[in-house]
Amino acid sequence: MKTSTAHSRLESLQLAAEECQTREEAQKILRKADKAHAKLESSAAPYHRLKN
Repeated sequence: MKTSTAHSRLESLQLAAEECQTREEAQKILRKADKAHAKLESSAAPYHRLKN
């Protein structure tokens, strides 16, 4: 996933989280945010590895 896509996804999930009314909605949004954050971290990982 492109970093710009992941950032926009996280931003939209944040807006949805602010508007959610039930616990189930909040948990669903948190799962999606965790998944998007993991994809963002994995795409940035090659740039943070040490070179030998």
